[in-house]
Amino acid sequence: MTQTAVDSVEAKVRRLAKAHDVTAELDDMSRMAVTITRMAGDVVELDDIERLLVNLKRKGVLSKSEILTLQGEFLQEKKRVKKRFEIK
Repeated sequence: MTQTAVDSVEAKVRRLAKAHDVTAELDDMSRMAVTITRMAGDVVELDDIERLLVNLKRKGVLSKSEILTLQGEFLQEKKRVKKRFEIK
């Protein structure tokens, strides 16, 4: 099936977030986690979809296993798109 025949993971996550009034905004706890991570010498940058997944979990809309499955599918989707646009 082509990407147009099946909803992208991104579209599914955005629709789910909209239906439950969830945004990709960082809350105080997330900002603190980013700061601690940077102080430890690591940099973890979540994109909007990954932040939506975290916030959907926090709100109780998705379980941990559901967000892990969706994030895995999302990362595979991003990889396929990136490959499609790479210059050879």
